[in-house]
Amino acid sequence: MTRILMISDAHLLIHAKRFKDGCFIPFEGRVSIENFRKVVDQILTEKPDVIIIAGDMFDQLEKSGDFVTDAEAAKYWPNIQDELRKLINGTKYGVYALKGNHDSSSILIELENSLGSNFHFVRNKEEKVGDFRIYFMESNYRRGYYEIPEEKIPSKGDILIMHETLPVLGIPGLKNEIIRELSKRFNFIFNGHMHSYDCGLFGSTNLYSLPALIPSHKLKCNYMIEYHWPGDLDVPKKKDSPFGYVILEGNKTRFKKYTPVQKIIHVNINGNNPNDVIEGINEVYSKLLENEIRPELLWVWVSAKGVTFKDTIRKETNKYQKIRTLDIFVERTDEPKKSIELKGIDKIMDINELENKVLNSLQINEKELAQDLFDEIFTNENLSKKVDVLRIALFEKSLQLSAQRSGIIEEHMNEFLSKIKQYWVLNKK
Repeated sequence: MTRILMISDAHLLIHAKRFKDGCFIPFEGRVSIENFRKVVDQILTEKPDVIIIAGDMFDQLEKSGDFVTDAEAAKYWPNIQDELRKLINGTKYGVYALKGNHDSSSILIELENSLGSNFHFVRNKEEKVGDFRIYFMESNYRRGYYEIPEEKIPSKGDILIMHETLPVLGIPGLKNEIIRELSKRFNFIFNGHMHSYDCGLFGSTNLYSLPALIPSHKLKCNYMIEYHWPGDLDVPKKKDSPFGYVILEGNKTRFKKYTPVQKIIHVNINGNNPNDVIEGINEVYSKLLENEIRPELLWVWVSAKGVTFKDTIRKETNKYQKIRTLDIFVERTDEPKKSIELKGIDKIMDINELENKVLNSLQINEKELAQDLFDEIFTNENLSKKVDVLRIALFEKSLQLSAQRSGIIEEHMNEFLSKIKQYWVLNKK
């Protein structure tokens, strides 16, 4: 009986950053490699016949949105390839990899060439592995609700491996009718991308959402400890690690958790105004420092009600440099659309005033893109750049954000931006 072990969404290169020191790896990157080494050792104790990667293991973009340079990736590859070789050598059929929306085809092809015949990069193709016929469907990921053309939907098989957005918790994604159709055609469906383990979604008992193998900058609301403010900070909510992998043997599946090196913490602040939120952040973060011997291993994401701008929270969390705050989410109340007349404004607005005016003038479904534009483009770092450099950054980020919401494949957009970089250089001469 073939034992299949499935892993997904480790995002091993997302922590890469540009440093002058050719040997330096940032702390988050070192923790990621340590986690990967530990989870590989745990996986090998399961004695799987084959390892299946369901996407987003090897990022082509840094957290900042810049491409991972060859020089930065080279710092990680020896460790990553060593662990992949362990997986290959510890299994009967080796490793099969599907490309996720954050992966690069060229990286997967390079791994296939360098690791030998038992690392397989498969796209839109069925493979016979042991007792199973497994179809690897390349990601059709788009922002919003989307479909898969009939000609791209695989006909049938034992197992389908895919990397799509499932429409849960109000998140738009692959349309339900497509999911139901796929569930009819396959005995099992295993989906990456969602970073959380679940089964039986949409009434399809054969549909499984795979967990993130290890934590990364893309936490996607995963946590192990949760603090609520106001509330009893001495008794936070605790739960088992949501990270790990899934094993299929015969007709039985099992989720096996992996406990990471760091602690993943959710800080939930329920304030009525910015002063409440600031007070809550400082109380919770002070408690974290008080309780932990190694605060650098606290990876935190914050959700808050009572403020409009993430910067209000970021200014406070930045005071606690030992704690790593990875994500901030602001819960906003729906506001009616307002008519704003911008012609003839006779004063200079600061960026917060401008952001507030823009957000208040939009309907709720338009605010997400506008907020992303402010968060990712109008940063202190960007605004301090020279005009020519800032113009390029604004152009590229605007295109990337718009493309995500227009259904343009990320890989195609990145190829386009790479091609036009030469023209920016020519214009600067």
